[in-house]
Amino acid sequence: MMMILLAMLSAMLMGIPAMLLHECGHIAAALVCGVKVKNVGLSRTGLYTVREPGPKWANLSISLAGPLMNLALAAALRNVLPAFAWVNLIAGIYNLLPIRHSDGSRILALLGVNLRPAESAAERPPVLGGTSV
Repeated sequence: MMMILLAMLSAMLMGIPAMLLHECGHIAAALVCGVKVKNVGLSRTGLYTVREPGPKWANLSISLAGPLMNLALAAALRNVLPAFAWVNLIAGIYNLLPIRHSDGSRILALLGVNLRPAESAAERPPVLGGTSV
């Protein structure tokens, strides 16, 4: 039981540098794309980067850069630091999932993919004279 708890604690501690490097990927891509980074912070859901809006191609590149940083670290470190490589692999894949406010959902939105179900006629507000009420 103690070994399991130590393994879990170790994975959580390795998640901190993985998250920092993930955000560094976003920041580096923003700088390369000429998009100004306004703030980097920590919220209850993790680290985040606030930046100015850029062109669509830059926003796509910046959104991809964080998860790609994690996946690149996972590949590069798999033989040297296998546990850290696993943490980065999981972080990279997780961040590509289309979860609300994730890189994956931003990427899909930038590509024009809408994952929300279409509104049914019953859910739409009534329209009178061409104006929603």
